[in-house]
Amino acid sequence: MSEIVSIPVNDISAPDRKSLENILGHPLASDQQVCVMVFSAATVPDAETRRAAAERIRSTLTEIDRRRTSDKISQSASEAAIEEAMNHVRPCFSNASKTFRDGSPSGSKREPF
Repeated sequence: MSEIVSIPVNDISAPDRKSLENILGHPLASDQQVCVMVFSAATVPDAETRRAAAERIRSTLTEIDRRRTSDKISQSASEAAIEEAMNHVRPCFSNASKTFRDGSPSGSKREPF
């Protein structure tokens, strides 16, 4: 079971806001939302299952890129569609909020925390 809670920063008490800022490593702005997701951890699949899943993802992404190119869809239009879909399924998603613990931009070649 999972639960997602989204709270405007202005609605968070000062002590709770300070705790969140300590966890995140930076101050929160009053125009931001804080989203918290709680879920039960699943068992980790074995290496072969993970490899097969990764290959299916690569294959799907290759096919999507092939279709995007053949249909002459620009990279920016493609990214806008992906962001719109992410906002639909995960209301807390925003490219502006994707940062790393050290403050580096989300476009760098690292995993977010």
